[in-house]
Amino acid sequence: MSNYIGIDLGGTAVKLGIVNMKGEIVETVEVPTLAETNSADKIYRNISQAVGALLEKSGGDKIKGIGIGCPGSISPEEGTIVSGISNIPALNGFPLAREIEHDFKIPTFIDNDANNAARGEFLFGAGTGKKNFIMITLGTGIGGAIFINGDLYGGVNNYAGEVGHMIIIVNGLQCTCGSMGCWEAYGSATSMIKRAKALVERGIKTSLLKHYPDDINAKVIVKEAAAGDMAAKEIIISTGKYIGIGLANLINIFNPELCIVGGGVSLAGEILFKEILKYAQINTLPRAWDVVEIEQAKLGNKAGILGSAALAYMKMK
Repeated sequence: MSNYIGIDLGGTAVKLGIVNMKGEIVETVEVPTLAETNSADKIYRNISQAVGALLEKSGGDKIKGIGIGCPGSISPEEGTIVSGISNIPALNGFPLAREIEHDFKIPTFIDNDANNAARGEFLFGAGTGKKNFIMITLGTGIGGAIFINGDLYGGVNNYAGEVGHMIIIVNGLQCTCGSMGCWEAYGSATSMIKRAKALVERGIKTSLLKHYPDDINAKVIVKEAAAGDMAAKEIIISTGKYIGIGLANLINIFNPELCIVGGGVSLAGEILFKEILKYAQINTLPRAWDVVEIEQAKLGNKAGILGSAALAYMKMK
């Protein structure tokens, strides 16, 4: 059986795994990213050594292809990270996939991590058997990927799916991109943290105070909400409302059979999903709502490796 290597390139760690076509990760290696060196050469040599170590672990099994997932704007044709990988700036413009393919003589592909997460769900997770679906990832920002007729839609230059920068409130809150009213300014972990800090600073009685300012994050907000803190609950309810409104826009535009919701914020549980479903339904046209399902992503913390391996498989099939 031919296996694939998936590489999940993050700001602090690089996770690599050998994946079979059952969606099983049979071997793994993890190394620090070395982003702090600000040296593309050092970062690449570290990743290359990790690939070599993983190939040694393969025990002679054929590795048919290698896939890489990372944040930012990607040029798949050139195997290059074009821009936007702010936590590893040394790799902006670096031909990572091309260099790995040159060194190991194995076909290597690279794409945005949100696109790869959708590929992983398509092959191994919630999207199995579906041809037309949307996946959103709720984390620091909001990422997205669009599947049309069984393949990822990349747009003219592989920039499609930047759904987090869809304007949902004209002249609204400022986004990290500089625009006003972007979806991720209202439905991301970053927006939750900002609202939590603002409530504490206004003197609202809340258990979030004990985490202020540096330890407030989405996990803390969810934990305090589960313990009964009303301010934390309100943050999650408000976040769910805006996520649902944005999702309704996407359903109305693309008329998908499925919307997959993934990322760390999606783990907030029923209190969040109840609001997402409510506001998605009341803002979606009835004929589109009648045929769409909304499900949580299934791959969890394996999504990076499995999605990257899925990229290689889908490019080579």
